[in-house]
Parts: sequence; C-alpha cells; structure tokens
Amino acid sequence: MRNGGRRGRPVRVAEILDDVLAELGLKERLAERELLLAWPRVVGARIARCSRAVDIQDSVLILQADHPVWRQELTLLVPSIIARYNEMFGPGSVREIRWDRSLPRRPVNENES
Repeated sequence: MRNGGRRGRPVRVAEILDDVLAELGLKERLAERELLLAWPRVVGARIARCSRAVDIQDSVLILQADHPVWRQELTLLVPSIIARYNEMFGPGSVREIRWDRSLPRRPVNENES
C-alpha cells in the first residue's frame, strides 16, 4: 500500500480501496462492470428494457436481447453503440460486440401467476 504500513499522513479510504483492488487484480473487472451498468445510458431506456449487456472481456461486449427482432435491430446499431461507449469511457473501451445465445433472463412480473 501507499504508506507501506508506516504511520504518517491520513490516507483516504478511496486510495486504500484503489490499492487493494489493484493488488487483488479486481480493478479492471470493476471498471468493466461500470460499462455494463451504463447500458441504459448508452442505448436509452426503451432499448434497455428489451436487451442487456451481460459481460465484457478484453473490450468485447456480450449482449442479450429478449427477441430476435431486437437482436437484429441492435446488430444494425453496433457501430454507433461502440462509438458511444468509447466516447463515454475512452477509446478502445469497447471494440467488438457479440451475442450471448443463451435464453435471456426475463424479469419476473408480479402480475403473472
């Protein structure tokens, strides 16, 4: 850590946490998680209701869509989605988009029984 265990100036918790995350190799995964959470801001609420960013590794964003029509629509928007991510998080944040072909997790609707 920054002080090497020595006493000295007070260290902000954010600095300590940053060091711990880096030492554990989690800092990059935390940054990737921010990209996943930004999905509604990137594509808008309407599209985010029917799709989700489920993973990102090595700047490859993995998406799911509730219906093949939404997958097709988003496939047409891939260049602008990548550009928006890179605008928001820096060049190279997302360089490719792939589809998760497993069944999407649909939110539970309390009105359905």
